[in-house]
Amino acid sequence: MGWARRIELVTVVVAAVVAVVGLWYSNVQTMQAHEQAQQANSQAQEDRALAKEGQITDRYTAAVGNLGEDKMDVRLGGIYALQRIMQDSRRDQPTIANVLATYIRTHAAKPAAEGQGIPADLQAAFTVLVGRDVTHDGTFRVDLHGAKLPGLDSTGTGETAIDLRGADLRGTDLRGAQLSGANLLGANLDGADLRDANLNAADLREGRLRVTDLRRTDLGSADLRGTELRGAGLRGAFLGGVDLSDTDLSGADLRDVKGLTRAQIDAMRGN
Repeated sequence: MGWARRIELVTVVVAAVVAVVGLWYSNVQTMQAHEQAQQANSQAQEDRALAKEGQITDRYTAAVGNLGEDKMDVRLGGIYALQRIMQDSRRDQPTIANVLATYIRTHAAKPAAEGQGIPADLQAAFTVLVGRDVTHDGTFRVDLHGAKLPGLDSTGTGETAIDLRGADLRGTDLRGAQLSGANLLGANLDGADLRDANLNAADLREGRLRVTDLRRTDLGSADLRGTELRGAGLRGAFLGGVDLSDTDLSGADLRDVKGLTRAQIDAMRGN
């Protein structure tokens, strides 16, 4: 092989090596640029998350502060601000729901003045509380035990289901309350006052309503399967279409009840 041919081969090899090195270096630069872009993007995301968290914290602090104001419209603004935060930040829902429940309990510890209904802020807090998305509740359960809420109206929730499943409503005053279609699955209503309330088509399965006052209450088409109603007062209540399968009515007052059939009696427990 002549020198010219050898020189030509060496030139080709060198060119190939230079090309490979160039490609490797270009690839390294591309990878480094990509890593830097990812790091910058990750940092930007962290910055945005921190900024959003700070905004939510500021909004939450302001909203809770409004709950302690004297003016009704300011308190209402605080309640609806908490509702918006609850929708924007799922992880904060249990905390906000607990704040609303506590607000209701503490502000409804005493009955309203004669002839006055439930204040607008309590009605609003209740509407927001029972209309939340319960899939974000975690371990939270509504606690309104002992609250004085006669005449409570849940119609303000619109098409949103009234969700009070597992709620603690012991001793709660709900006389004349409008709770049609409410989900009260497993709720504790022991000793509650539900006289003249509307519980039409409500889900009360596996609930506890021992010694509960249900006089003249509309329970039409309600689901009371497995519910404890021992010692409950049902005088004059409407029980048309109620599912009383395995319901414990031991010692309950069933005088003058309306809509009760022989089949319902046979399905229930107790005397």
